[in-house]
Amino acid sequence: MTSIASTRKLLQSMFSEMVVKKDASLIPHYYHADFLLETNGQTQSYESFARGHEKVYATPITYEVRYDEAAWIESATRVAARVWIRTQRPNEDPVEYQVVLIATYVDEKIHRLWELTWPDWTTAKAFVGAFE
Repeated sequence: MTSIASTRKLLQSMFSEMVVKKDASLIPHYYHADFLLETNGQTQSYESFARGHEKVYATPITYEVRYDEAAWIESATRVAARVWIRTQRPNEDPVEYQVVLIATYVDEKIHRLWELTWPDWTTAKAFVGAFE
């Protein structure tokens, strides 16, 4: 019998292994080739998302992620969550982004992702070039 990973565990793994470790080579592992992101009113394709993350991960930015443990909702192919992502660049104060997200999965990879962030990271100096 094949065990299917929970969408919550898949999402948490993506944050811990790809985002916190800044490993863009894992994008194909966590994201479906037909991936689309809708973040704060902007839409990105898989290719644009990958390019943007490669650019940002190549910088000295650091990430920390924490979860609202009371806000998880999941099914076999979907997950909704509230997370905080703290970023910091050298010689700058850290910025903490509150993220409310809904993700759908196909073949245990993120297929669609809708998110709202505060502050809006699509306009943040740290992410210039990531949302093109």
